[in-house]
Amino acid sequence: MNKIRLLLLAIFCVSALSLTSVVTADQSTDIEKVRAELVKMIPPAAQAEIVPSPVPGVYRMQVQGNYAFAYVQGDYVLLGDLYNTKDQVNIGDQAASAQMAEQLKDVPTDKMIVYGPKDPKRYITVFTDIDCGYCRKLHNEIGDLTAAGIQVRYLAFPRAGVGSDSHKKYVSVWCNADQQTALTAAKSGKPVASASCANPVEETYKLGVQVGVRGTPTIVFDDGTVRPGYVPSAELIKQLGIDS
Repeated sequence: MNKIRLLLLAIFCVSALSLTSVVTADQSTDIEKVRAELVKMIPPAAQAEIVPSPVPGVYRMQVQGNYAFAYVQGDYVLLGDLYNTKDQVNIGDQAASAQMAEQLKDVPTDKMIVYGPKDPKRYITVFTDIDCGYCRKLHNEIGDLTAAGIQVRYLAFPRAGVGSDSHKKYVSVWCNADQQTALTAAKSGKPVASASCANPVEETYKLGVQVGVRGTPTIVFDDGTVRPGYVPSAELIKQLGIDS
């Protein structure tokens, strides 16, 4: 009980140390002990990435883009979030955002539908769904963003999954000769002529699942900052540091 109390105290007082990618031999042994206990309740932990956290004895587990922190003592497991109260951040969310931004660096723009200037001041990458209300709201403000010099790069993320109506709509948009006009029409609720062709919709949907996209829109700034959910265009412009 005292160890758990000390652990909780450490969690609430943790300083801004970064997660280390170097695992010592002792830590490696401890990680396998943690994994053995976690597998009893969470079978996917058998293949999960488990690494040390900033708190001694606490380990970060990643499963399908989701993060949790585990402390194991005998037959007891403490599992949950880890917060840095100094910087007021959820360390798991911070790690997920960093991973998402890193993986998006490798996605070429020819797998996106892009609006805005060719030489933008800043750009954002947005996981979007045609039928998502807040995605439509954000798209209605795209003129404000592009006028401010922001390039908007859309990645398809049909929330209902592969084969859904939203997925089929996005494929039809992608296969249209004028993708931008077709996407704007679809987001306005207008029908788009059914079409099929080679497309990245399933690929980008699976990428979103892999990096932990939980809803749409999910907005990723060019500096790696992640903003889940709708953000008004005026606020986005301000957060990107662009003078109005």
